[in-house]
Amino acid sequence: MRCVILCAGFATRLQPLTLTVAKHLLTVAGRPVLDYVVQQLAAVGIGRGVLVSNHVFADDFRNWADGSTFPVQLQILDDGTTSNETRLGSVGDLRFGLEEGDIQEDFLVINGDNVFTFALDGVLQTFRGRGNTIVLYDVGSPAEAAKLGVPQCDPTGRVVGFREKPPNPDTTVVSIGIYAYRAEVRALVDRYLAEGHSPDKTGQFVAWLHRQTPVYGHLIRRGEGQWFDIGSHEQYDQANRILTQL
Repeated sequence: MRCVILCAGFATRLQPLTLTVAKHLLTVAGRPVLDYVVQQLAAVGIGRGVLVSNHVFADDFRNWADGSTFPVQLQILDDGTTSNETRLGSVGDLRFGLEEGDIQEDFLVINGDNVFTFALDGVLQTFRGRGNTIVLYDVGSPAEAAKLGVPQCDPTGRVVGFREKPPNPDTTVVSIGIYAYRAEVRALVDRYLAEGHSPDKTGQFVAWLHRQTPVYGHLIRRGEGQWFDIGSHEQYDQANRILTQL
């Protein structure tokens, strides 16, 4: 299995912090956001993959990768975009990463603005036993869930519905931008985009994908670790405050 880390967004909500630094390289509790990602990849033996960047910060990601001490070899791929208006979108960048990285095997997709301290062992165990798997987390608040992708799972854990940022979610369990996919999903990424669906968010792809092929949810229990989405100044400050205390 190889990984695809998506880091090509321009993080306009975090400006001015992200005018000169990619949000994935901002420090949380003294460490770059990406360090939290690759630490967990290394822990489960995923040693190769690609990181998709925009053109503005591609060299910064190369410098970070060159200085990383984690045993994960990442090919930094520049998608050529230079502004939020010209971005490919997360699904567009996923296709770009799969094609340019020539990834033919099973793959783990991670949105690069995730900061998490839980291990990925259980996720991969679910993937090996059941197939395509999305990682779920209980954010504890309907208001917070309304900002994210909200899945509906049947009693077996299979995803039977998915809504992106629903106004009145009936659950506090959300999808957190970590996905384990069979190799066959690469062709479905191509088909999704060819059909004209939105390239913007990976959650929108999940909402389509579960109707094409089985997808299962893997819930991270509260005791397994912390998760933060570094998408706003408030969330960034919260992650710094909590993780600095650990």
